[in-house]
Amino acid sequence: FWNQLKEKGCNKVVLIDKIREEIYGNEDELSHWLQTAESYFIIRSSSDGNILSNYSKIINFIQSSEQYKQSAKDEFASVADSWLCAHALTYEYIVVTQEKYEPNIKKQVKIPNVCEAFNIKYINLLQFMREIGIRFD
Repeated sequence: FWNQLKEKGCNKVVLIDKIREEIYGNEDELSHWLQTAESYFIIRSSSDGNILSNYSKIINFIQSSEQYKQSAKDEFASVADSWLCAHALTYEYIVVTQEKYEPNIKKQVKIPNVCEAFNIKYINLLQFMREIGIRFD
C-alpha cells in the first residue's frame, strides 16, 4: 500500500502542514514512513490568507453551533482536522477520512459533519484507493 501510495499519488496527493506536524508529533511507523516519502506529496502551508479566512469561518460555525459540547468544539479547534477542512474548502480538495457522517453527534466534531455543512467533498480510504489506482493483486 505505502509504495503504491507514493507511486500513484505522486504530485497528486496534498499533505497540509498541520497534518504533517501531527504525524511527526507521533514517533510511529507512519511518521518514519513519511520522512522518506514526503517529497512525493504536494505540501501546502496554512498561512495563505484564503485558508485563514475559511478556517475562521469553520471555527466560528462550530463555536456557534448548539449541537456540540464545548469540549468537542475546543478539541476540533486544536487539531489539524479543522485546518484540513479549511484547505479543502479553499481549494476544493477532496478530503479522505475514515470518519462517518453523524448528524446528531455531540461529543466530537467529525470531519464529514463539517464537510456536509460546507459542501466539501469527502471519501473514505477505499474510495481514494480506487480513485488513484491502488490495487492489491
